[in-house]
Amino acid sequence: MKYAIIGTGRVAQSIAAYLRALNHEAALIARAESEARAPSCLRALAAADVIAAAIPDRALGPWRQAYNEAVADKLAIHFSGALLIEGMWSYHPLYSFPPAPLPPETTARVAFARQEGAPPLGSLVPGAKNPEFVVPDADRAFYHALAVLSGNFAAFLWNETAKAFSGRLSGAPANILAGYLHGVVDRFAESPFDSLTGPIARRDRATVEANLAALAREPRLAGLYRAFLAAAWPDFEPGNAAGDDA
Repeated sequence: MKYAIIGTGRVAQSIAAYLRALNHEAALIARAESEARAPSCLRALAAADVIAAAIPDRALGPWRQAYNEAVADKLAIHFSGALLIEGMWSYHPLYSFPPAPLPPETTARVAFARQEGAPPLGSLVPGAKNPEFVVPDADRAFYHALAVLSGNFAAFLWNETAKAFSGRLSGAPANILAGYLHGVVDRFAESPFDSLTGPIARRDRATVEANLAALAREPRLAGLYRAFLAAAWPDFEPGNAAGDDA
């Protein structure tokens, strides 16, 4: 099959590499080329069986409107997890894409959040066997909020931890923390509903209070720790830890 992908960013590059590995044709069209309605863009759209927009959310609606005639009789999709665009189906890849294209075997394991009513991904991309799940339209914002919390917030927390680590401790954070964080992911894979470990999981008040005292010089991290504590141990109260289990 032939695909025209609008965009040349992280998602577009990995999706194009995956399609080609499945023996399909994938033409990448830069946003500037698309916005200028370049002849090469129009030819690629006319030749495509499927048109996929891998551009920022704010540009999706205007792009679809601008290319209404060119897209009208085509199957058109986008990769936004937050938006529903009239005339396009949403297939959100739940993954954090790197700058360079992913190896196709890695992209093959990426789960796609499919819009309610959209055809299965495998019918759009013969040979693709990615896990996929349907997100009801009413739950679209809820799904995207979960994606932000689990991925973007986790990345922010790890970034902030790495900065504090490198500021006061020796060793490269990428080399030291990566192994620890891989272990966290492994424990989640083993027990996705109950993988929390550490002092809050075991209700170790003395260690939690020591953690908070140690973070006094890092107010941003202290605030994050307190938010975590409020969610995971809501009835926590500072006090005499002599009777607590360690």
